[in-house]
Amino acid sequence: MFQGRLVQGYDFVDGDTDPSEVGAPYVNPAYGHGTHVSGIIALVAPEARIMPIRVLDENGEGDFWRIAEAIVWAANHGADVVNISFGYPQQTQLLRDLLDACSDGTTTTGKTFPEIGINRLFFSIAAGNSGDSTFIYPAADADDSNGSLAIGASTRFDRLAQFSTFHNRVKLVAPGENIVSAIPGDRYAFWSGTSMAAPIVSAVAALVKARYPNLNPVEIAERVEQTSVRISYGNPQIRINRVDALCAVTLIPPATCNP
Repeated sequence: MFQGRLVQGYDFVDGDTDPSEVGAPYVNPAYGHGTHVSGIIALVAPEARIMPIRVLDENGEGDFWRIAEAIVWAANHGADVVNISFGYPQQTQLLRDLLDACSDGTTTTGKTFPEIGINRLFFSIAAGNSGDSTFIYPAADADDSNGSLAIGASTRFDRLAQFSTFHNRVKLVAPGENIVSAIPGDRYAFWSGTSMAAPIVSAVAALVKARYPNLNPVEIAERVEQTSVRISYGNPQIRINRVDALCAVTLIPPATCNP
């Protein structure tokens, strides 16, 4: 699946250029997670180049500084889209500022990141799997105004998945229930979670960027959100939209895609 699809990545856990999976199945909870996420991107955006970057250890643990380093590294090595399929219960100003800086070079706090070059990034961030409105970061800091979107999960029946976190910062959902993708050992598996939904949106953003290379991250976020399709939910006061790749890439007017 990944033959000819990968560009040079980095392992910020071990400090080397080999970001391969570490650990063992059924032993380490994070084993296979990155491969499965990457496989979804490869399936949805077949011509996208994937830059694998490892920031969490085999148990799915990591620190904010390592994540910030990885984002800066991605920006400086030509990435256009960053997928974040993990989250933390506590907010950090560092990552919040970094999301802002990577979209247009400015932050609401005035903090600057001279380490970031001129390249700008769109972020697709998994909202979490709490099944309620619990804030998980950095998803809860995402906003289309800074070129980032918090992504919930939908089912094959076009409904919000029961496990999906959902609140007013979650602007979009994507299929995230029983998603088939690659896992280590040349195998495939069905996994569920907003971790599986976020890379679908990342892949759609990559398709949009490929067709319209002059769009900046904010414009990509707005296009992906505005061309999404409203789906069913028990509370009519809550609006839930599911990403639509065709509408986003062809720039079909939102009214046509989202009656």
